[in-house]
Amino acid sequence: MRKTITGILILFFSQCLTAQSDTSAAALAMKALNSMIAGKSISAADSADAIKSFRSASGGRGIVYEFITDINSKQRGTVKDTTMTYFTMSGEGRTEMNLAGMIGLNGGHKLVSLSRISSSRYSITLDESDNTYSLNVIDSSLLNAGGANYTVTKIGEETVNGYHCVHAKLVSEYGTSGFKTTTTHDVWTSSQVPGYAELKKMTANQRVPVKMMRALEQAGVDGAMVKMNLQSREMTMSVSLVSAKEKTLPASLFIIPSGYKESQQNMFRHMMPAKK
Repeated sequence: MRKTITGILILFFSQCLTAQSDTSAAALAMKALNSMIAGKSISAADSADAIKSFRSASGGRGIVYEFITDINSKQRGTVKDTTMTYFTMSGEGRTEMNLAGMIGLNGGHKLVSLSRISSSRYSITLDESDNTYSLNVIDSSLLNAGGANYTVTKIGEETVNGYHCVHAKLVSEYGTSGFKTTTTHDVWTSSQVPGYAELKKMTANQRVPVKMMRALEQAGVDGAMVKMNLQSREMTMSVSLVSAKEKTLPASLFIIPSGYKESQQNMFRHMMPAKK
């Protein structure tokens, strides 16, 4: 995201924040999944070339992020999950999350998404439960789906999870004059998070800016998302960055593993509990 590398640090947050009026954990997770895997058809030759580009990687100096998502709803109680994201300074990305667990399905398993800043049209999803991969064709229109408008109000400065942050209210408004819905989020951003400066440089030339991120920047509260809270009548959700560490990352993190076969299943099937 912006649909490649930002699928590393920003995608997870932006999809939660652009969920508009959806108030269930399932809706939030499904929207995030759909944005990662939806796309347009391409020729067999282009598909083969795209897949080939994920057969090799360079690895090297990069950042590892750990996020904790905490969802509490009347229907499912409390659900917690850890999301790991990785990116290298050369623009290779990897995200690991258990979407099934996040929407309360027992036995869900980890899905891995690979991305490249140099190949913004494509990503790869790995299903480690059955050693398969799927090519995802990115539809850039999904970045600003729904025509949402955003209003950002700076509240103040706070220390969150050890980072000096700017606290802001982010209001997303969806719909027309006849029917409008709004959702309000508390967000904490920080420019001190390791890797943020590099990510900002890498995504500066992306052709389709994310409206939400642009609104934050125009309000002077841009930075890496350290925390986000959403509260509604049906649920509360909190996403927090708990660690960000610079490491040397092996190339193997960013390639399709040897022995994996292309999946013939709909990707929604892959987020379901693993077969016994």
